[in-house]
Formats: sequence, structure tokens, C-alpha cells
Amino acid sequence: MQNNLCQKWLAIGITVLFLGLIFGSAVSALTIKNKRIVDMSIVISLNSDGYIDITVEEAWNMLNDSSNGVQVPIDVRTDSEWANEHINTPAPEKPRHHCVCEWDNETILQEFMSFYEEKEIIIYCRSGSRSVTASNMLVDNGFVGTIYNMLGGINAWKAAGFPTICNQPPDTPTITGTINGKPETEYPYTISSTDSESDDVHYYINWSDGTDTMYIGPYSSGDEVIVNHIWAGKGTYVVKAKARDVFGEESDWATLEVSMPKSKPINQWFYWFLEQCPLLAKLFYHYQNI
Repeated sequence: MQNNLCQKWLAIGITVLFLGLIFGSAVSALTIKNKRIVDMSIVISLNSDGYIDITVEEAWNMLNDSSNGVQVPIDVRTDSEWANEHINTPAPEKPRHHCVCEWDNETILQEFMSFYEEKEIIIYCRSGSRSVTASNMLVDNGFVGTIYNMLGGINAWKAAGFPTICNQPPDTPTITGTINGKPETEYPYTISSTDSESDDVHYYINWSDGTDTMYIGPYSSGDEVIVNHIWAGKGTYVVKAKARDVFGEESDWATLEVSMPKSKPINQWFYWFLEQCPLLAKLFYHYQNI
């Protein structure tokens, strides 16, 4: 009887131990599974935004040290906000302006992403709201590059004592081309200006002969623009050109003095007279070509 009782308790003990092992393994597996789920949620939480939040202090340090790579600040506020005031950082990490209000236009957005592809950009606005919107738009549309979102925007930047600047005018243009020629002959003139903030520019050209060229463009900063002109009569002219950026800031005038000392006679009777006097015509054309 005692042996049977011992065997019974032994069987119960073994069964309990067996069940304990099974239950313990299940609990352990569930714990590991839950841990993986928790860990994965952390990873998703850390990477779901697709961009990196940075403080204005971190942005300032990054933008004043090109040894850590070149980061391009992108101001996504309106044109008037940019022209009135924007952050001031040294080249080659000077700020650019691209209003997020235009990114509903697919073409404009794609052009932006293509231009800054594989670059590091720091997005900022006034207080931080529009920069988040812009960053999310870039992520959602598959931007290839590194996106930093500057927390607090230009308000936080100024509160930290970092410098700002208003929109600057383009540099005074250069004008190159023929300075001595003949009237009624077309000559090319090359105009170029650089904008310190890489804004697009328009050009206004005054030929000083009553045939001014109104603003043409826009052209990219630094591009050489070739404009042809024909001088109708002999004389000395002062070609003047100035550049205006897309925000309305204008450069000083550039000048180039041009002389057109030779002119063709326009009176038909004179040509008829020359035809009647071949020797005189020969002498006339000889001196015209000197």
C-alpha cells in the first residue's frame, strides 16, 4: 500500500514538473515575443518620421563647420518673410529660400528634390510648424538625402542670439562685348551677375539709343546671358545694365562705353551718284573700310 502511494505521488510530481516545464517555456517564449514586439515598436517610433530634429544650437554648430560635411539651410517661409529677415551663416552653408506653400505643385516639389538629392538639408521656418510639414512632405515623396528639422525656427534662432540678415541685392553685373564697331551690324553682349543668396535674377539693359531692353529673365545666379543689339547710327553710347533678384532687390548700374564711328549712307541718290562715278565709289569704299 505504501509503495503504491509513493508511486502515485511520484507520478503526480513528474506530471507537475512536466507541466511546469511546458508552461514555463510557453511563458518564456511569450515574454521573448512580447519583448521583440516592444523593441520593434521602439525602432518604428525612432525612425517613422524619416528626419532628424535638431536644436538651433546644433544647427549653428553644423553650419559653421564644413568639416562635418555641407548642410544647406532651407527657409520654407513666404517670400516676404525671407526678404525681411532670414538666418545668416557663412558660405558654403548659406541659406536658400523655397516656400513650402509652392510644394503642392508636383513639378516644383520634384525639382526641389532633384536639385538637393543626396545632400544634407536643414529645414526651418518661423516657429517650427511649417518645417515639420515640409520635412514630412519630403519623406512622403521619397526624398533621397538627409533631412534635419530645426526646432523652434528662426524665433528660437534669434532668441539664442544667432545672427540674421535681410535679403541682399545681387552684385553689380559685368558687361562684355564689342566696344568699337559699325552701325547696322548686330553685336552680342554678355551680361552676368551673382547673387550672394543664390536667388534667380532679372536684367534690365539701357542701350542709350532709345531701344532699352526691359527686364529679362529670370536666370540662375552667375549665369552668363547673351543679348544681341544693333546700333542704328554712328556715335558713342554708354550701355548700362543692372540686376534685380526675384524679391525685388536691385544692384547698382554697370556701364560699358561703345563707339560706332562708321555709318552707311542711307540716301539712295548718293548710291546712285557713286554708281555713276566708279573711281569716286572706289575711293569712298576704300576709306569706309579703313
